[in-house]
Amino acid sequence: MLQDITIHDLVLAIIAVFVLVLLLIVLVLFYSLYKYRMLHNRQIWKYIIENKITESIIMGQDSVVNDQAFGKHLQQPAFRILFLDLLVSSERKFSGSAREEIGHLFDKFQLEEEAWNNLKKKKAYRIAGGIQELTAMRVKAALATFRSLLAHPSKQVYQEAQYGIVSFNGFEGLDFLDTLIQPLSDWQQIRLLNSITEISNPDEGNMKLWLASPNPTVVIFTLRLMRKFQLLSFYNTIAGLLTHNVVAVQVQVVRTLQFFETNDTINHLMNAFPHHSLHVQLEILKALKISKSAESEGFLKKQLWEHPINAIKISSAEVLVSLGQRQYLQDMALDEQTPDQFKQIINHALQEKIC
Repeated sequence: MLQDITIHDLVLAIIAVFVLVLLLIVLVLFYSLYKYRMLHNRQIWKYIIENKITESIIMGQDSVVNDQAFGKHLQQPAFRILFLDLLVSSERKFSGSAREEIGHLFDKFQLEEEAWNNLKKKKAYRIAGGIQELTAMRVKAALATFRSLLAHPSKQVYQEAQYGIVSFNGFEGLDFLDTLIQPLSDWQQIRLLNSITEISNPDEGNMKLWLASPNPTVVIFTLRLMRKFQLLSFYNTIAGLLTHNVVAVQVQVVRTLQFFETNDTINHLMNAFPHHSLHVQLEILKALKISKSAESEGFLKKQLWEHPINAIKISSAEVLVSLGQRQYLQDMALDEQTPDQFKQIINHALQEKIC
């Protein structure tokens, strides 16, 4: 049986709860004060560091040699971490001599150790940050470590490792594509493409290996790479990929063939048209519109009148307009024997109403 609760016990319980609440309030206040001070210090430090970076860019590295106050700040680990972060973000904004001065600051204040320490962390974002820092500051000794991180389970980490390797080695750094299993996101493909400025001697073996990769994103990236550097010698190999089993690859093949347009391209695309999905067929029609080849007129008229899907009919009519066949379409729209459905399609392509 429960014992009766006395008023004395109730008062003690209330006092205990009150004390606990008071302690929690005090702890929250102290924590808030700590966070405020950290934020305040960070704002002050950021101002000091940005001024130092600007001064170094304008006046040269000699201007930072005898700054004792700045040296004292550098004794604080949090300040050094922020300094490194701001150097990396500044490196992305500048080029030429300004970027060189930023590199001098990195070397002068021996910030490389902070970057290496990030690679030893357990959290993926810290490791990725370390890769970014070592890449931005051109620490080539990190390449071997980057390669070991290509197999890291974190997408953030292995993507930064990929980018770091290519940033250092250019086209030759893409050899990880030989065995890449993970997908290359569109954003990652753009980063890699932007970091490659030239292909002095494209390896035909590697290129063909990538085009035959079971990883469709590797194939797509290779096609984009070929377009960027106009590697016309691979035209026949690319044309053979029109039968690839992934629609996204087929779309990129069509875009690449159109970009590399030869005397055979239009026929290649028209012959392949019936064997593809709606998405690829629309992409082929876009390519025909860009090419503005008169030899596709008969093909387009056939699609307009015979294709079962209205989207293809409309797109075919639009391409015919771009080929100078507006009068032909207007005559068809005004012809009383033309079914109403076709009149609507033609009028949609012409973007006008015929009463």
